[in-house]
Amino acid sequence: MRPAKAELMRPTRQFTRFLAVGTLGFIVDAGTLLLLVSAGGDPYVMRLVSFAVAVSVTWWCNRNWTFRSASRLAWQAEYLRYFGVQTAGAAVNYAFYAGVLTVIGLTALNLVLALAVGSFVALVVNFSGARALVFKPRPA
Repeated sequence: MRPAKAELMRPTRQFTRFLAVGTLGFIVDAGTLLLLVSAGGDPYVMRLVSFAVAVSVTWWCNRNWTFRSASRLAWQAEYLRYFGVQTAGAAVNYAFYAGVLTVIGLTALNLVLALAVGSFVALVVNFSGARALVFKPRPA
């Protein structure tokens, strides 16, 4: 494959992998959220905890699979930058999560539905930020 064409396909491959990792992150997020809420935790506060767990899992997977060929900072700095970018996406995610719960009510199924809506809306923010600010392509 010619280099120019390979470069054009790279973001598509990364986005596909980012979606796969995001799916895993969603499962971790939703599972953690449901576990904590079923143990008596407040659904709004526990959402913050489940987010932190999911971000840690997705950072590791994105670092080692989605963006593994990208230049890297020290892992600690990279993790903090990734967490910051994902927090911006999470602000969008959380606003939609809370809004959906306010509209449709609080049940276990609605928790997951609200989480899915928030995750979908924040996807573009998260991918763009991860690609541009955390896992920058290596210079040629």
